[in-house]
Amino acid sequence: MAFLEFFGATKQVTGSQHILESTDGCRIMIDCGLDLQKPEDHFPFGAKPGSIDIVILTHAHIDHSGLIPLLVKEGFDGPIYATYATYQLTRILLFDAARIMQKKYRKGRKPSFFYKPSDVEEALEQFITVDFDVKIDPAPDVSFTFLRAGHLLGAAMVSVYLADPGIRILFSGDLGRAGYPLLNAPDKPPQADYLICESTYGGRWHSDTGDIEKQFVEIIHNACVKIPGRLIVPSFSIGRTQLFLYVLNKLRVSGNLPDIRIFTDSPLAHRSTRVHEDFYFEFNQEAIDFVDEHGSLFDFDRITYLPRLNSAEEISNYNEPCIILTSSGMVRGGKSMDHVRMNLANPYCTILFIGYCAEGTLGRELLDGKKEIMSSDGVLPVMATIIGTDALSGHADQDELMNFVLHQNEKLLKRVFLVHGEPDSMSAFSTYLEKEGYQITIPVQGQRFDLLAKN
Repeated sequence: MAFLEFFGATKQVTGSQHILESTDGCRIMIDCGLDLQKPEDHFPFGAKPGSIDIVILTHAHIDHSGLIPLLVKEGFDGPIYATYATYQLTRILLFDAARIMQKKYRKGRKPSFFYKPSDVEEALEQFITVDFDVKIDPAPDVSFTFLRAGHLLGAAMVSVYLADPGIRILFSGDLGRAGYPLLNAPDKPPQADYLICESTYGGRWHSDTGDIEKQFVEIIHNACVKIPGRLIVPSFSIGRTQLFLYVLNKLRVSGNLPDIRIFTDSPLAHRSTRVHEDFYFEFNQEAIDFVDEHGSLFDFDRITYLPRLNSAEEISNYNEPCIILTSSGMVRGGKSMDHVRMNLANPYCTILFIGYCAEGTLGRELLDGKKEIMSSDGVLPVMATIIGTDALSGHADQDELMNFVLHQNEKLLKRVFLVHGEPDSMSAFSTYLEKEGYQITIPVQGQRFDLLAKN
């Protein structure tokens, strides 16, 4: 018997955690992510950590990696496989998560789980780094290969082969896009018997953004020159921040960036930017050529990195037009909470969202047009201009997801499991796939499937 169990990112985007069990009982966890959409007092694992033999990590984002230290702390002692770039980025993210958890704990907030930097150190000792396109045999009758997913530096889809009974299971991870700045397009997927596919944008298409640089020239001009005021950009510290800095650098080189200061208020983003610089050879040819010609993808003289804890208050006293790049991207925590809170009632401020905002986050509330926001300071009126763009989205849209699945022969692919998406997106994507002849399942939390059972 071979089984597949779903314990995260079911009918929602965050908290990826899936378990594949081979016929000889080897239990493989694909991703071990923090659920950003559940309260901190929920039990985060669907299985006993000590029962897991292997962890395979698709990429560094915290909703895929954030529970690894806790898994180790609670009894998992096996290997954790990841690409080398993913390991380096995950290292940064996990230490940051541990610091935040400790800070909350010291303030009297005691969730049902938390981990310390020492727990992160222990977990990192169990990582084994693997190159793309290399077959790995972590257990008898079990092999896997990392393929480029294009979503983030180091991000991978995972092709797992169970020799007994001879079936291939493909985990998409988070899929990127073709023609995306910095990153190469996702690899062509191999034929599989079962596909576990993300569906973040399964129900929509990215807008026709045309020339990405031209779009940001207009946004920056309206926010910083025409008004003039400040442009606050909540952004994921890893991936999206570097992409936005690259776009700004290209605008500078072309003479299309106004002479304004750019503040990057995220120590985590600063550290991850250094990792991106180190791995520039993993990027697409255009980015590599840019480095060869200009020396850096992300650094130039107008950027100021702000490592201090009170930096948001300091920037609030800067009265010239500027761009403030800060995390987190969904305004769920981090310094972006301070910047947004202090500027919501500022009519000279524009808040630009350049990434996905999950249900239940302040970012989603603002994008949905909420006019008042509750905060510790009381009710705040929203007088700032709120805009969003998917020009820099790192997730494939419906057409791109469809093209990915269409590489699979529907007569050979037994079933597609849709994960990592809101219910509406999953439902819409499921409808399109069924029209193409694919068998679709949208699993629920804790659901277990026998992969050898007749469909």
